[in-house]
Amino acid sequence: MAIELLNRTLKIFFFTGFFILTYVPVALCMTPAPVVYVAGDGSGDFNCSGDNDQIQINEALTYVTKNAGYTTVHLKGPFTYIIDDTLQIGSNTILEGDSNATIKLVNNAGWSSDKPMIKERSSGSHDITIRGFTIDGNREGNTNVVSGDGYYNLIYLSDCQNISVYNMYMTNNHGDGLRTTNCSNIKLHDNEAYLLGHDVLYAVICSDVEAYNNTITCRTNSGLRLYNTNHASFYNNIITSKGSGGAGIEIQKDGLDSAMDDIEIYNNVIHNTALSGILVFGSGNYSTSSANVHIHHNQIYDTGANSNNELTGGIFSEGFSVLIENNVIDGAYGYGIVQDDTYYLSLKGSGYVVTVKNNIITNTRTISNGKNGYGICNLLTGTHSFVLQNNSFYNNAGGDYSGVEASPWDITVDPQYADRDKHDYHLKSKVGRWNGSSWVKDNISSSCIDAGDPLSDYSNEPEPNGNRIDMGPYGNTIYASKSESEVLNSDENDDDSGDSDSSGSSHSSSGSSGSSHSSSGSGGGAGGSPEPAKNIQVKELSQVFITNGKEIKFDFPKNATCVVYVSFDSKKTVGKTTTIAEQLKNKSTLVSGLPSDEIYKYFNLWVGNSGYGDSNSIENPVICFKVEKDWIKDKDVDQSSITLNRYNDTKWNSLPTNLSREDDTYLYFTAKTPGFSPFAITGRVTAKENVTEILPEHDAQVFEQNNGSTGSKIKTEPEQTENTVLHGKENISIPGFEMIYCVIGLLGAFQNKRR
Repeated sequence: MAIELLNRTLKIFFFTGFFILTYVPVALCMTPAPVVYVAGDGSGDFNCSGDNDQIQINEALTYVTKNAGYTTVHLKGPFTYIIDDTLQIGSNTILEGDSNATIKLVNNAGWSSDKPMIKERSSGSHDITIRGFTIDGNREGNTNVVSGDGYYNLIYLSDCQNISVYNMYMTNNHGDGLRTTNCSNIKLHDNEAYLLGHDVLYAVICSDVEAYNNTITCRTNSGLRLYNTNHASFYNNIITSKGSGGAGIEIQKDGLDSAMDDIEIYNNVIHNTALSGILVFGSGNYSTSSANVHIHHNQIYDTGANSNNELTGGIFSEGFSVLIENNVIDGAYGYGIVQDDTYYLSLKGSGYVVTVKNNIITNTRTISNGKNGYGICNLLTGTHSFVLQNNSFYNNAGGDYSGVEASPWDITVDPQYADRDKHDYHLKSKVGRWNGSSWVKDNISSSCIDAGDPLSDYSNEPEPNGNRIDMGPYGNTIYASKSESEVLNSDENDDDSGDSDSSGSSHSSSGSSGSSHSSSGSGGGAGGSPEPAKNIQVKELSQVFITNGKEIKFDFPKNATCVVYVSFDSKKTVGKTTTIAEQLKNKSTLVSGLPSDEIYKYFNLWVGNSGYGDSNSIENPVICFKVEKDWIKDKDVDQSSITLNRYNDTKWNSLPTNLSREDDTYLYFTAKTPGFSPFAITGRVTAKENVTEILPEHDAQVFEQNNGSTGSKIKTEPEQTENTVLHGKENISIPGFEMIYCVIGLLGAFQNKRR
């Protein structure tokens, strides 16, 4: 009886345990945090069948969102996950996969416009990462929609922050790759995007956007696009088109609401696009100061081949102030750089300035739509203008300029590319050219070496660099071609320049430690200044984007010179601007005469391009500088007398100078200045009393012998240094003291004799 009861109990326990285990929550069987796996072969935490796979993937995403220990959903390969509904990703979540894992849209999805394949779980989601796998929009299986009308975007996120999409392969859809609206801190990098139906990146009313190291082949529209978005940078991307497509990069502003004054496009290779390589345009009515773009160090070639469209060329601009520098634009269709109407609503503003410097524009072609192949063309002369500085033009079919005043600093010359057929735009050099793996020497040197704007920074170029920037995309980079010009060492002595002070006065220039790139010897300028390089002890550069109506401050954080900062209020928008502080060995060669009082330092300040920095462009300019306390003590300078002096109109002028602060080593002063030019810091030496020193007889005798004279002399001198004073004290004697010794000696001898 007992055995039968025991067997019955065991059976009940067994069946109860079986049912409990059958209904154990998935969590107890889950892979340990922080990753859950999705697979197509039953090996995952969530397993898909190849049909409606969004169900299991969304379950995995939901699980990660609701369990704080988990962060990541990983899609295993080699599986293709077919989805018939949107995947929804939440905050603090990573959706990643093996490189051979693919999410693919189902055939004949029939979704409504603007329904994407991946979206945010809820408004306000943040810290979203998508990486490592393929998204296939299955264009061939969904042919009943028009590309570019919002259908089947791969990823569409709204009202999100901290978005990162990288190491993805995005392909074959009717819409955008990554579209963001009202989002911030967006990074798209190290992806390949091939033949999407619209833009690869389309950022709408966003901020803090970066796109870099992407390889993009456009099908319908642009590679990278901004709309009313600010604080953005696109760099190190390769962008082209296949079949049709649009511009490589598109920047669009519409109306008053959003500033677009902090946008940088650099180090990209843009080629064979259907429309212009870079398209920058606006519509509506807004302040010119709210629309600024900096485009530099790009290689743009064979762009704008679609003769059925007006927006062709290398760089196309309307309604923006743009700084275009150190690019190569080769073989563009229609125009190298053009300002013209776009196809949107007409722009109501005026006063837009495109500054073009240090570029090489070559081989621009005519096309059948009437574009004549000009290097630079302005078709909006009533409202837009160009400023040209130090560009090179060559073999442009329609000529170099149209509607633009030529610059006297531009050159027309074959730039001597290393290999144009292979699009190697390094400049040939007898001294050294980078070939991608090593430095090689050519039998000719390009005239574009050391031919850029003398005020542009060249400090990144390898030596010898001629102390001046090269034109083209490698100017001021470590791959700039080397210069034949002799480079003067800034530490060489000034023996024959006449720069040193030989007036015989006690003025001096105190030395300072630190080093910087030596300034210009080539072209008679020091990185843009006319100061000879051998008179420059050290220099430091600072760059700021100057916008109308804003307080501008150029800081010099390396502390290479005595200049701490330069500040002023801007009255014009001029874009990115360089200020150079040059601390000199002696007085500037640009001045005559010396300021009164003891000299602490001579220095030059050059702000922007020649002619900038007067009352028409800035107001309330202030210079902050520092003076060593040891110098004040050693020179016995009255601290309250320290003054900044500016040389102008052939004379030195004292500026209002005030002490602002101090630390253990320096006193810091500010001075208001009406402009920028050579400067000197001076201080008044405290008045000193004369000391009369009476020399001992034997010293006087030596003095007389050395001077060939007779008679006694009394020497009167200013106060000497400590060592000199001590030496004098050792030789001082009391007059007649020797006679007293003599008398005492005679008395002693007489006393001994009596004994």
